[in-house]
Amino acid sequence: KFIIFTGVSHMKNIIPRIKFFIVMLVFWFILNFNFEITTILFGIIISFFVSIFAYEILHDEHGFRYKGIKIHRLLFYFVVLFIEIFKASFIYIVNLISKQYEPVIFKIVLDLEDPVQVAIVANSITLTPGTITVDIVDHTIFVMVLAKPGTSHEDLERPIRQKFEKLLKIKGDKS
Repeated sequence: KFIIFTGVSHMKNIIPRIKFFIVMLVFWFILNFNFEITTILFGIIISFFVSIFAYEILHDEHGFRYKGIKIHRLLFYFVVLFIEIFKASFIYIVNLISKQYEPVIFKIVLDLEDPVQVAIVANSITLTPGTITVDIVDHTIFVMVLAKPGTSHEDLERPIRQKFEKLLKIKGDKS
């Protein structure tokens, strides 16, 4: 009876792991956008090991552990992030040519309590040309940015709050 019970328990666990494996494999192909045999083989091997070792971290008996960001909101966030990276690259070039800007480090305390959301904002800052996340402490991010001398703290915070933090906040909730 114990063997049968264990087998049933493992069977319930196989389908979500296969789904997770497929998602990881699709993500691998999206990142590589290369369908050579070596890329396919490495993708299968890496996705297999990720699905084995990371599954228990991301899932429990009730399903996916992290439920903080809806997929449609995350997709919209990535579109906005891509546009911001594109815009910032041109602004960064102009700033370098004009030589009117200097590196400034400032602190921003986010209204996001979820560490995953804070990490997404911090990584988004670093992906945007001309800015880099220096450190993260709880929901406080230390950012280095190229700015005109004398730029106010509010002017430095505003793009982060309006472009990144605002998109991740859940309506009606503090975080």
